Amino acid sequence: MNYTTITINEDTIGLKFGMASFRYLQEKFQNNKELDSSILNEITISHIIYSGYYNNCVVKEAEPKYKFADIVDWVEITLLTNKEDNEIAKAIKCWSESDFIKPKDEQEQAKKKNSRGKK
Repeated sequence: MNYTTITINEDTIGLKFGMASFRYLQEKFQNNKELDSSILNEITISHIIYSGYYNNCVVKEAEPKYKFADIVDWVEITLLTNKEDNEIAKAIKCWSESDFIKPKDEQEQAKKKNSRGKK
């Protein structure tokens, strides 16, 4: 599982990209034919960030402070102003490095490298 924090409206929130976030995204992308998980637009980015936030809240048994609409508003303002663009980049990087997102070939190659020379 990958974990990072980002700052939204001067509030630091945790993003944990694990099974619950993966299921959230899978459900959203399967049920909404207008969403394309291969295109990082404001809605896709918002779903990715919200999925990590939601998963972190589930794990910590905390009630989410932010709704999906709050995340969309923050992402849109951030993208328009480039004010906190590095926060979005940090979240997307953490998500993309998650074991649930990495291509299986990449994971298999890493396993092979780690097992060389072991008996």
